[in-house]
Amino acid sequence: MYKATFIIIEKSYLIRKGLISIIEKIPNTQVIQQFDNEDDLKTPANFESDFIIINPNLLNANTLNIIKKITPSPALSACSADRSAGRRARKTQVISISEKSTVLTKEFEWTAQIYLDDTQNSILKKLNTLIGNRETKNVKSEVPEEISKREIDILKNIALGYSNKEIADKLFISTHTVVTHRKNITRKLGIKTVPGLTIYAILNKIIDINDTGKSKS
Repeated sequence: MYKATFIIIEKSYLIRKGLISIIEKIPNTQVIQQFDNEDDLKTPANFESDFIIINPNLLNANTLNIIKKITPSPALSACSADRSAGRRARKTQVISISEKSTVLTKEFEWTAQIYLDDTQNSILKKLNTLIGNRETKNVKSEVPEEISKREIDILKNIALGYSNKEIADKLFISTHTVVTHRKNITRKLGIKTVPGLTIYAILNKIIDINDTGKSKS
């Protein structure tokens, strides 16, 4: 199954840990490296990752050169894909983490911007969109086993915070049937936690991210 990988480059320990905490809420993601200064950035081999989240203030000539090497042009990526014998060509996408007033260098393409005053939901939405777009383009053959319409109904209610009994009452089925469906959903998606299922539901437009904060009616 496709797993989106991240590298974080940020001096602040609190910001790094906050980003890691948020990324870990998204199913099938992994922070594989984190750096707190530009001196640790040595070679492009250090950056075999889907996404880099970097504080633009840490960009110097060496860092810019490294990042340019791992963000090739679309044409180059296509050629790499042809040579990869079925393996996914990796084009690292770069995300900034900064104040809104920060001016970004135009020497390469920024995929997205995360601001220091963004809410958790806002950051999740940005990252989910990027992961979803990348997954759609690059890993069409690595999708989970299809879940049924009834399982989608169950998943939607799980993501909205309803208990097994409440879901059973809403859908006019037994609690045992709900539990069985939940087990099947977990097996098919490979996601065991309610937060993970919620993020999956948001990413796949089963629920809207704004619905998660609403009280049940």
